[in-house]
Amino acid sequence: MNIAAYGSRSQWECKMNGIFFNIEHGITGVRGFLSDVVKSASLWILELMVAGLVMVMVAGCTEQRPGEENGSIIKAGTVEISQADFARELEVKLANYAYDITNRPDEYNAMILDLVSDLSDEAVLLAAAADKGIDVSADELEAAVDEFKQDYPEDSFDRMLLERAISYPVWKKGLKKDMVIQKLIMEDLVASQQIHPEDMIAFYDRLAGQNTSQDDDNSTMLDENDLVLKLRIEKSQAAFGQWMQGLQTIYPVHIDKLMLSTFLMDTEKK
Repeated sequence: MNIAAYGSRSQWECKMNGIFFNIEHGITGVRGFLSDVVKSASLWILELMVAGLVMVMVAGCTEQRPGEENGSIIKAGTVEISQADFARELEVKLANYAYDITNRPDEYNAMILDLVSDLSDEAVLLAAAADKGIDVSADELEAAVDEFKQDYPEDSFDRMLLERAISYPVWKKGLKKDMVIQKLIMEDLVASQQIHPEDMIAFYDRLAGQNTSQDDDNSTMLDENDLVLKLRIEKSQAAFGQWMQGLQTIYPVHIDKLMLSTFLMDTEKK
């Protein structure tokens, strides 16, 4: 089963085409997909915000925290990410660096903002899934876990989690979130793509043309339903950015800037 290990920095950064390919064949991480498509907008906002955060740290501002009553550092719709959850995510992220990034304040702060961007996008998608009643059953989750473990003989699965500084409950929770998000993408984005006869003809001709230079490609053996799915997925790639922006409008992200500032480094002191 081609599935990205939750917590792996390199797999989080897989390209958009990879994530849609894996939607057809199984479950994979979504964070790299979200980063590549929507980060340009959300990170721009966060970069504007970071200057304000640094000033908050220096001035010791005491304004009321938006998430103070419930301790959430990020919130979108009914989905909240607590300070403790953020700290755990950060711990996993730090474990995947081959060097001590805390010695590079600017790079460290950029990493924090990158994590905020990823988790904000994730919160928006999970909020949308919750509103639409999209969930993953216990049986579905256990089946995915069992299938994943088949690729890890003996105790190599446990070693993989240990190397990535991830506990089994945290990994399993992350896997379920990824499965829910992919269900949302399939049911709300992919399924909504309109396919016209001329689209099918052009798409099939293109696949057949590719097959002439790839003897091991079985594209011409796909039935019509498979071809329609592939075309819907391809169209979804182009439509994802606009779709995501629509969800961000419905489920705006609220970030507790003072709480976030506790995770940032004061670059002037360094």
